[in-house]
Amino acid sequence: MNISSRILLSIGILLIDLFVFFLPLTAFFLVYILFVNPPWFREFLDKLNQVGNV
Repeated sequence: MNISSRILLSIGILLIDLFVFFLPLTAFFLVYILFVNPPWFREFLDKLNQVGNV
């Protein structure tokens, strides 16, 4: 196996790993924020709004 094949295989494995493990975690986090609406997230948004209005 030459070096270019190894590099392409490595990149493919990394991309599959990102799509399988990274995206579902962020999707679950967004669903949690939408459904639970935790107070810490509302405070974070209020602080962002205050900074933007100054």
